[in-house]
Amino acid sequence: MNVTETTVRSAHTTTDQSPALDVLDTSRKAVQKSKALMLAQGGTLSYGALFDRISRLGTLFARLQLEEGDRIVIVSDEDIALASIFLAALRHGITTVLINPKSRAAELRAQIAAADPKAIFLDQGVVQRSGPKKSPLPIIEIGPDCGKAPSRWFKRQGRLGEAAPRFPDLLAKLPPSDQLPQTLSEHTAAYILFTSGTTSKPKGVEITHRSLFAQMRTFLKHYGFDDSMRLMNLLPFHHTDGLTQGLVVTLCAGGSLIRPMRMRVNSVAAMLDAVYKHRVTHLVTVPSVLALSMSTEPRYQDSLQGRDFGYVISTAAYLDEQLWRNFETYFGVQVVNVYGLTETVCESLYCGPDPATRKIGTVGKPVDSEAKIVDEHGTELPGGSRGELVLRGDHIMRGYFRMPEATADVVRDGWFHTGDLAILDDEGFIRIVGRKKEVIITAGINVYPEDVNAVLRAIPGVLDAACFGMDADIWGEKVVACVVPAPGAELTPESVTRCFLERTSNEKLPREIHFFDELPRGPAGKVIVEETKRLVQARRDAAATSVTRDGDLRARVMTVAASVFKCRPETLHEGSRQDDTQEWNSLAHVELLLAAEVEFGVRISPAEIMRIATLGDLLKVLRSKRA
Repeated sequence: MNVTETTVRSAHTTTDQSPALDVLDTSRKAVQKSKALMLAQGGTLSYGALFDRISRLGTLFARLQLEEGDRIVIVSDEDIALASIFLAALRHGITTVLINPKSRAAELRAQIAAADPKAIFLDQGVVQRSGPKKSPLPIIEIGPDCGKAPSRWFKRQGRLGEAAPRFPDLLAKLPPSDQLPQTLSEHTAAYILFTSGTTSKPKGVEITHRSLFAQMRTFLKHYGFDDSMRLMNLLPFHHTDGLTQGLVVTLCAGGSLIRPMRMRVNSVAAMLDAVYKHRVTHLVTVPSVLALSMSTEPRYQDSLQGRDFGYVISTAAYLDEQLWRNFETYFGVQVVNVYGLTETVCESLYCGPDPATRKIGTVGKPVDSEAKIVDEHGTELPGGSRGELVLRGDHIMRGYFRMPEATADVVRDGWFHTGDLAILDDEGFIRIVGRKKEVIITAGINVYPEDVNAVLRAIPGVLDAACFGMDADIWGEKVVACVVPAPGAELTPESVTRCFLERTSNEKLPREIHFFDELPRGPAGKVIVEETKRLVQARRDAAATSVTRDGDLRARVMTVAASVFKCRPETLHEGSRQDDTQEWNSLAHVELLLAAEVEFGVRISPAEIMRIATLGDLLKVLRSKRA
């Protein structure tokens, strides 16, 4: 056990002082300055550099007149910058609101307004694409470390001078602070993450220092993390699984976080290579990545069998039991399956790594918390009964930010109602069997149908809309939308997609859009989801039997790709790739390959998948199969 871990475990026992002070100050003294806290795509952040930045950011916070409990917003894809600002804010008792940097302008504005911050930190590209044009708040642009261009800084009362540079270059102009806070309440909010945001009232989960460090104590104890830990977690920092089960726990353990790349479909092999190269001890990822890893070439089979590697932690989505068993057999390592929500900081239930909590096919047992299964009245059910899973513990959120009614709906008598349906077996293990909430989990990301429906119904020409999740192979579920056009409206999937993306982020975009004259509804007027799904499946089946297999190969590939990416075929070409095609993300990449297999009646091998980065690459693979 290292000094930092001891501090995290004991800091909460005698006072309402936040453990953040002791954890960060102990790390500053005990961990070698040259040690890497994080190896990221843009470089390396050492412990020494982190604490220098924390001190200088203290000066910046003071000039911005930020005090304990004030909020700042960070909208950034720059890992090192985000980590520096977040941890500095944590040390100073400032609440960080983390927002997806790929949010559309309307969504970004709604979430910033809901956060009511005192200052905003934005990536340079976000400012140019959808940042505020006028603001009474200071907005600090974030750029790469080599950036020297003057910032487009919206000054407030001239606090920072006339031509402040971008972060992190501005740190060189700030002296280290000699007035770090000596007291900090554990009841202060550490951060806020939005679980939805396309409606007029985004729902922000407010996590206190008390809850955050309760989760850290559980992580360190249950996983056995210490300063030898080299954790790979490529999940984004604006999601709790990347932030808390990546950055924060690494700092608390005094270890190193390995993030040398972005997680994409064709980077899975590179990820496995990096596990070996960087002597990774633990890999935190989502089930879809486990499934993709099974598609790599046989030479990657021993990637997780190095002497340093311990186990994989699967989080954020349902882990299929057969995939679980196949992965463990193929790679020869244990998979720890965990369950939690943004509202519980991160995890509440653990299946492994210890034998006492491990039973494949379940989410294990609660650790440092309580769990029970209840009926619709909140009455605890006996073992073997199907009911709602409710949780209680120090790691539960304070509530939804400035939304007392929404908080009261889910936190009752100290128990958090998850909305997930579960069964407790006779050995005390919990199995998730369904969802009470209408939430779609696609590639580990929660998408709320009411958010998607609200955006769809706001599109000109849309009379009504309903969306839901449908099974989608590797990614668990895909968002499917059914739209009723208004009389006389001429809507296409492309036009709906274009309007949708003007209002919200790509991750919520329906991957299929079907038009109907009306939607099936029950006596109370509510859309009958199962009946609507049957109508969609009937259309899918009909389309599959009418696929034509003649015509120009290139034209057909562009047509298939345009259908997946929701664009016009003429906008695509053989050089089109993920970086320059708006809707070509990891989810769409998988859909493209699956659609190509159906259209051309072929099987694309794992090795071929890893080589496909452009539409031209896909054409080459298909031509080779015709030869």
